[in-house]
Amino acid sequence: QMSAMQFQLYREISLKALGRVVVTGEKPTPVRYVLPLENLFNRALSSKKGQVFHRDSDNYAKERRRPHLFKRETGSGVPFSGRSYQPLSNPAAGPEAPSPAVYMELPRNGEWKVGLDRFLPDEGTMRVSIRAARSTEERPGDVALRLGFSAHTSNNANFSNVISQRDRVVKAPASAPEFIHFDIQLADIQRNPFRKLETKFPRRDEFLHIRNVTEVEGLHVQFDHVEITAPFHEQWPPPGHRVIFFDSRNRTNESVYAREVLEQFMERAWRRPVKGPEVDRFLNLFAEYRPQFGSMEEAMVEVLATVLAHPEFLYLRQGESTSTRQELSHYELANRLAVFLWSSIPDAELLGLAKAGSLRDPSILEAQVERMLADPRAHRFSRHFVRQWLGLDGLQSVDHITDEELKAAMEEESVAFFQDVLSRNASVMDFIDSDYAVVNSRLARHYRIPDVHGVEFRRVSLESGHNRGGLLTGAGVLAMNSDGKDSHPLKRGVWMLERLLHDPPPPPPPNVPEVDLADPGIAKMTLKERIADHRDDPACYSCHARIDPWGIALENYDAMGLFRTSIKDKPVDATSELFNKKTLAGIDGLKDYLLAERQDQFARAMTHKLTAYALGRHLAFADHADISELTLEFRRKGDRLRDLVHLLVQSRIFNSD
Repeated sequence: QMSAMQFQLYREISLKALGRVVVTGEKPTPVRYVLPLENLFNRALSSKKGQVFHRDSDNYAKERRRPHLFKRETGSGVPFSGRSYQPLSNPAAGPEAPSPAVYMELPRNGEWKVGLDRFLPDEGTMRVSIRAARSTEERPGDVALRLGFSAHTSNNANFSNVISQRDRVVKAPASAPEFIHFDIQLADIQRNPFRKLETKFPRRDEFLHIRNVTEVEGLHVQFDHVEITAPFHEQWPPPGHRVIFFDSRNRTNESVYAREVLEQFMERAWRRPVKGPEVDRFLNLFAEYRPQFGSMEEAMVEVLATVLAHPEFLYLRQGESTSTRQELSHYELANRLAVFLWSSIPDAELLGLAKAGSLRDPSILEAQVERMLADPRAHRFSRHFVRQWLGLDGLQSVDHITDEELKAAMEEESVAFFQDVLSRNASVMDFIDSDYAVVNSRLARHYRIPDVHGVEFRRVSLESGHNRGGLLTGAGVLAMNSDGKDSHPLKRGVWMLERLLHDPPPPPPPNVPEVDLADPGIAKMTLKERIADHRDDPACYSCHARIDPWGIALENYDAMGLFRTSIKDKPVDATSELFNKKTLAGIDGLKDYLLAERQDQFARAMTHKLTAYALGRHLAFADHADISELTLEFRRKGDRLRDLVHLLVQSRIFNSD
């Protein structure tokens, strides 16, 4: 049941989304900036004659830590900082050819602050095109560009945010620079609220920041052309508009064409064939809206927003778990598959197979899973599943990690590890222990793993002294299961039982007293001794005996996930005893025990978690037989992750409601 308020909210969201796709009238005139590097060089040269240097001269070493402009032919350079620019007087002119005579070089962590005044539109796509190259091929590692956006309205009011969704690696050599394009939705970023005022104070201008993000000393980024266009349209009408309002021989017959548009849109949105009476209801709505708008497209957008606010679009049909299941239709199977692997709606190929009634054929279904996993949209599966499975949202509430770049890397590590195992069809036992890590340069520096350069995550080999491998030693997992100052064995133990072994402990009994740190005797105890003292309470013993040993085994890792051998000059004691009297000797003992005696439990937990995610519901007792059957086959095939996805998609539980 949907309330009127919910319906209105969904409809407003749909109108906003359609407003980014559907256009009316002539192509809008964009605001365009082409940053004149050659003019900037000549102007800087005349005003900073005493600061001119040559690329090959000794004083270049002093200057290289600042942004600078170079004359390519002569090698002469001059330091340069940001300034403001005006848009082109003739923005409709064609794109200007890059001029390679002058280039800017940004050093490591360098930034060019570009003043754009107040002329950017309120919404639409802002495209930032930069022709860029690496400064040298002699230094290994990645150099990447990142965009920021800021405004400084007064002494007490300013902001500066990263606006690029990801850093863009610059791969081209200096001899052959290549264009890198950033597309930014202006309506989605923070703007200067005073930009439309006629007064000069508060300040109305806005700034674009172009940043070089690299860990490699001496690896700079060069660019010889920067162009900013907003709103940017590669073609008019845009492709999304053409998909909705497609060419038809009935285009001039508005009532017939409106039905065609609605039928196609509703079938894609509702992910099934639509019936005549269903279309008729929305055609009647179109007839009511049409006199209120100047064009057919504007009126149709109102109707399409209502289609998207309908339960048929918003909700998936999910049956309850019962002993008598009904087989999904081919369209329902296409829906489930698309939501599982893409977090999206089925594409034309899936819907075509559903219409033909051939999607359930095992060989076709297997081929579709492979096609979908190869699609970039499958990264959503890795991201959403891993975040839910491992509870990574807990990292968002952590405030003791002040390095935002490190925190972002911690969040991404487990997702990247999962994606690597999935792409190679490796064993899920790698999640417990592995001889490799999946890191980028920032995380590798945190782990003290040498010779890892660049913002992109990649698999790197580990040595025993790194004390990493698998998901258990990931800094993000360890940091979110801390108290902000130190490790937290109880949190880590509960996380282990809930997330990895699917054996959650019962909730604590009521009125359990907290550890009294004001007691001098307790304050002198080590963390392990405090836990043991607390566990001696009969009301606490049964739960803590199950939980604590798992967390104590991770005591060599602090609140930042860094490995340590001592705490306050005392050796770390990470040895613990499980409820079954098995001893865990630190992280190595924990991993050895899990791989020696808990593989079946972990494989079943993995199967359970993935199945619940794929079905979008909690599993019940009636599902146990299916999970047992899936787990048995999964283990027989070598515990390989991609195989598990295929087994699940072909299973009875996935193909029925």
